[in-house]
Amino acid sequence: MAGRKPTPNALKKLKGTNQPARMRDEPDFGTIVKVPPAPKYFNKYAKREYKAVTARLQTLNLLNDVNIALIAAYALEIGKYYEAEEKLSEVGRLDIAKDADGNILKISRLPLDKMASDYLANAKMLAVELGITPSSSSRVKAPEKKQSNPLADFL
Repeated sequence: MAGRKPTPNALKKLKGTNQPARMRDEPDFGTIVKVPPAPKYFNKYAKREYKAVTARLQTLNLLNDVNIALIAAYALEIGKYYEAEEKLSEVGRLDIAKDADGNILKISRLPLDKMASDYLANAKMLAVELGITPSSSSRVKAPEKKQSNPLADFL
């Protein structure tokens, strides 16, 4: 299919471009009222990211049963990235092979460094799909907060 990917109706409403001619028929997955806990196998970084992203998307009413798995995948990838970077800060990024006299024979990149780059690329791709990167989030206009006191304007 050529051209742009279709924009979901919920994002059109948030952007303010929800003209009737532009709206598509799409399934309504509803919103999640109670966010499920992060999977037990997540590391501390993934759990933190999962909690932050689900809270933000729930505030915007964009969290549903369908995208919760995508959020979990994003959080897992970003968690693995942070974990790999933590390990790389301890051991370094290069594998230096030396001979018996201490002369450098070969310098190569550690496999963990490549893995960290892959984790970050995967996380970025998923973040764009979720609309949580700076450029993709700038296209989403958050709904205005409603005042709890209707007389607040007059006080």
